[in-house]
Amino acid sequence: VAPHPIGAQGRPGGPPPTPRPMGIDSATAKTMVAAAEAQAIAQKAQAAIAIVDAVNGDLVAFLRVDGATQVAVVSAEGKARAALLFGVATKVVADSITAGKPVPLLITTPAVACGIWGRMVNVSTNQGGMLIRRDGKIIGAIGVGGGGGGDLDDKVAQAGLNALSAR
Repeated sequence: VAPHPIGAQGRPGGPPPTPRPMGIDSATAKTMVAAAEAQAIAQKAQAAIAIVDAVNGDLVAFLRVDGATQVAVVSAEGKARAALLFGVATKVVADSITAGKPVPLLITTPAVACGIWGRMVNVSTNQGGMLIRRDGKIIGAIGVGGGGGGDLDDKVAQAGLNALSAR
């Protein structure tokens, strides 16, 4: 049996693996979560904050402020994934549903819609989910749950987005 040649990455034979596409990096996500946490604490909100990447809706960063409920945790992730799935802030979706109008839809990651590798994912259309963009490209989404609902959840999420702008 002939030995296999070793590739550039130390793998037997062939070219190095294709790099995984990047969405939001963990350092950026952590910065955003810290800013959102500061806003949640300032408004005395027992919130959960989730950031997912635009590649496939995977959780990149998460924080549960002391006292946040399980509902807040599930809601935060669901709002981030809903913003990513619909391609708009969840406020737009929630307002459309409330008004009985068609929901604007731009499916940004089909994997989020059908579940990844057979797992089901939570999607919540309540206010508190927003897209994260860099150079005009969607790189992820932030979701906040349990911050007091509606505008307060949006305010916490917006603080996270503002941290991205400050970088």
